[in-house]
Amino acid sequence: MHKFVHLFKLGWAYKITKAVTLSYPPYQYTIEPTNQCNLGCDFCPQSDPEHEKLRPVGMLTSDNLQLFLERAKEAGSSNRNLNFTLDGEPFLNKEFISFIEMANRAGFFPRFATNGTMLDRDKIDRLIAAGPFLASIDFSSDLEIFEAIRGKPGHFAKLHENLLYLIEKSHTEPGVHLDIHDITSYAGYDPDRSLDRMRVLFPVNIPSRIKFDYRKFHSFCGHLKAKSDKSSYRLCPYPWIQMAIAHNGDCVACCRDTAGRSVLGNVFDDPIMTVWNNDKYRQFRQNLLDQRPNLNGACKDCDLPYADDPVRWKLKYMLHSLLGR
Repeated sequence: MHKFVHLFKLGWAYKITKAVTLSYPPYQYTIEPTNQCNLGCDFCPQSDPEHEKLRPVGMLTSDNLQLFLERAKEAGSSNRNLNFTLDGEPFLNKEFISFIEMANRAGFFPRFATNGTMLDRDKIDRLIAAGPFLASIDFSSDLEIFEAIRGKPGHFAKLHENLLYLIEKSHTEPGVHLDIHDITSYAGYDPDRSLDRMRVLFPVNIPSRIKFDYRKFHSFCGHLKAKSDKSSYRLCPYPWIQMAIAHNGDCVACCRDTAGRSVLGNVFDDPIMTVWNNDKYRQFRQNLLDQRPNLNGACKDCDLPYADDPVRWKLKYMLHSLLGR
């Protein structure tokens, strides 16, 4: 399926017909290497000592990833991007670098989020050899803030060294793409000013594939106890766009359902299109259309449908955003 045909069908079903049975496959896939993490960041559900009890801790296997890749090809998605993320730190899975190679070999462009603390020069070199990738890594303009809300003593310097090495390699390795996000605003600092301060920690002349931005925080599962104005409801697009898959093949509501509150099927048991249009998925979409997100386990505590940024809910903005993914 051509990407623009895919996006047209997606936009028509989500914005015009409000369909719950979809004629197209998921536009985005995210699959979880593991739900285990080596950190407990203040802004992440992993900081809750009870979090690991919500889902059994486990690892994606290469055999199951191969099965998923075959089923994704069978479903016929137009989008080459494959996100290796959901919950946990991917490099805790010892097979993760081979996952990057498998995804590239299958014709996908792998993307992943990592805290970067488990990287070293050897791993970075092996990662680059596995093929093109985009890594999303959080950093900060301030050592003390970073190690208070995210890392441990010594992690700021270690991560800074890793990022500098990745940037150095990016000059000769066109497959290296980085999104470096400043998280200092979580501690109450001005995000733009902090981003400027973080940017000076890195070289000036770097490839355009290396991007800097600041992280925007929201309470996707009620873990931040953020206040939101529920006077205006906006239809969440994720169930029309994305299939998020846990390490055991369970399809959860979206990439924000780290606790697996809404399990909608399993792609290791059934073909993707069978899961995508099963009773659970269709009811999940219908609950959102009926403005009853409280009936969906993953949605009842999420503040996204009430986000105070109306631009992001425009179809034009969504399509532009999807084209970049």
